[in-house]
Amino acid sequence: MLLILQPFIDKLARKAGWSINIFNELLSIGVFIAFIIVLLHRKRLNSLALLMFGFIGYCCLLVLYRGVYPLGFFQVVIYSQFFFYFFYFLTLSNTEKNETILSFKKIMTVFVYVIAFIGVFEALDHTTFRNYMGVHSVKRGINYFYLISFFGSGPSLAIFITIFVAIWHYCHYALQQTIKKKHILTLVLAILLGVFSFSRKEVFFIFIFLVFFPYPSRNQLNKWLKRLIFFTTMFTGLIVYYLAFFASANTVAFNKDYVRYKIVSKSAEIYADHFPWGSGPGTWGSRVSLWTRDIYERYNIGRDLLGWQETNPHGPIYDAFLFSLFTEIGIGIVILFLFIYKIIGASTITADAYGRFVKNFLIIFLLALGMFAPMFTNNFGFVIMAFSAMMIANVSIFKFKKWYA
Repeated sequence: MLLILQPFIDKLARKAGWSINIFNELLSIGVFIAFIIVLLHRKRLNSLALLMFGFIGYCCLLVLYRGVYPLGFFQVVIYSQFFFYFFYFLTLSNTEKNETILSFKKIMTVFVYVIAFIGVFEALDHTTFRNYMGVHSVKRGINYFYLISFFGSGPSLAIFITIFVAIWHYCHYALQQTIKKKHILTLVLAILLGVFSFSRKEVFFIFIFLVFFPYPSRNQLNKWLKRLIFFTTMFTGLIVYYLAFFASANTVAFNKDYVRYKIVSKSAEIYADHFPWGSGPGTWGSRVSLWTRDIYERYNIGRDLLGWQETNPHGPIYDAFLFSLFTEIGIGIVILFLFIYKIIGASTITADAYGRFVKNFLIIFLLALGMFAPMFTNNFGFVIMAFSAMMIANVSIFKFKKWYA
């Protein structure tokens, strides 16, 4: 679970004056080596890996075609990391997968209480805490109060909580771990911590999960009646939540000058000039692109997208990831979407509605947030791919007839 600590390690690296943080890449290298060792031992690889090889091969050829080497190859490696996590954990036996998820849930529970403990200090003096973390405050929450914990970010905290809520339900319903009062209290505490992060998208998904999770019920009428009441209550609460605490953010989001609209517009313009293959890995809205800046200069991209050194040196250029990715790799994104499609259609170990719901929720959550953040290349995206792999019993690139919804 070192991936969960990555944001905190990133903050420490910046405080130490390090301009480059490759913690994610070092972990990915470790996972990749472990995957190769397991592969050489078992001498068997899932057929879905053909899509991984296809994606990497396409991106490498595109790097050569666009002449963006050698840095373009480094961006291909960055894009490939989530495959390594998925296939490593997919190689585990079903027993090992279940035991690993249960172990991870225990570790995540400890993190929940650590977040709550730190939250007390944030509530007392959130300004001092953010100054220590080197975090710039934004207009959200109650008089600028919102939890960031050791993540240094409200959205990162909320993403962790969303994943925890999903894994909690998987362990207690799909894996049938006994539900005790302490477990329920931990779940409620986690949800409250997520709410007090005041992160719009992530909190919305937490409540979507709670409303649509297939909780067991002996009577179908009572089941849907309870769900209707629960949904109405949740929906009303969300409306009040968004109107009361996100008035300023909502105004910005619906403004024509909203920065993500600018990124999407520029992405479309750049892709039109590089149709259909894309501009090439590491050229637009990606990590390596900030080292070359060729396209940024050619298309006159300003500091409003690239960032101002005084507040955020990286700017919001990553804030429309899937659009930027499509601009870079063009029709190659079809390979990625086919990979995701196969995961959603894969059978689960528990072969029940609980396991399928949690697995598919995590993948949809990954895709949805990927519209706004680089989920496929950050620590939480890797965590989701690992958990998804550990829930899957069987998946094949050649099977399309049977659908596990």
